[in-house]
Parts: sequence; C-alpha cells; structure tokens
Amino acid sequence: MNYKINGFTLIEIMVVMTIISIIISFVTLSVGDGNLTKKLNQESQRLAYLLTLASQEAIMQSKEMGVYFDTNSYSFCDLQIEINSCTTCKIITSNIFKPRNLPAGIQTEVRIDGEAILSNKTCKNMPQLLILSSGEFFPFEIRFTSDKLSYQLTGNITGEITILVSES
Repeated sequence: MNYKINGFTLIEIMVVMTIISIIISFVTLSVGDGNLTKKLNQESQRLAYLLTLASQEAIMQSKEMGVYFDTNSYSFCDLQIEINSCTTCKIITSNIFKPRNLPAGIQTEVRIDGEAILSNKTCKNMPQLLILSSGEFFPFEIRFTSDKLSYQLTGNITGEITILVSES
C-alpha cells in the first residue's frame, strides 16, 4: 500500500515562518520614523557648530551678524539698519553660512530671553538672533521639534551653547 500524503511538513512551515518574520522586521526597521531622530540630531549639531563659527567670524570681522528663522528654515545674515529703523539683514550666501531648509517633519521655535519670537511682518528679514562683534549672544533657546522628539539648543551671553534632548 502506497499512500500519497499531500501537505507540508512542520520543518517547511517553520522555515517559511522564519523567513516571513525576518522580512517583517526589516520592513519595520526601514520604515521606522524615517530617520527623523537622526535628522533632528544632525540639524541641532549643525546649527550649534554654525553659531559658534558665526560668533568667531563676527569677532574676526568686527561685524554684527544675525540669524533669521522661519518655521522650516534659517539663514545667517550681516546686520543692516534701514531708514524706517528696522534692523534687517543681508542674507549671506557663502557655502558655510548659506540659507538652510530643514528636512520635512522638523520645525523650529525660537525664544530670546525666554520670550517666544515670531517672524516680524513689518520688518523684512529681521533677524531673531543677534551675534555681536564681541562674540556674545542674547540668551536664546532654539527648539527643533518633530512629532515625537525635540532637540533644544540653549545659548548664554558668553556664547556657550548646549543641546538638550527631550521626548514630546
């Protein structure tokens, strides 16, 4: 008697289940948060380095500089005073201090001396953060935020910058 049994063995089912679980774990890891945490870290580190460099540049060139923040971008600039008494800035377009757009999903919030700063509609390109020729800053907080995480840059009057990470 020869019986033919149709079906799968337990070993075949286990191999298929293992392959499916490995594929699912790779898909989950690759989708994740789109490396938003990494991008937040990179952007906060980049801005901290650029602010330090701008402070040194302001000292070396004996000029006042500023940083103009928009919700999804920021630009470094040379300060200028216009006739209507608005302090505006000429955007710097050099390779180092070029205007920077933030990756999708990251926004900024700026506080100077604890007060939230919004872009000024009456004075075009008015910088929110001033970098003095002495290398000093007004005390500031710049928060890069996403849905889950935020990185906060804090600067004091002596030009020292620290980065704090918190979950939203």
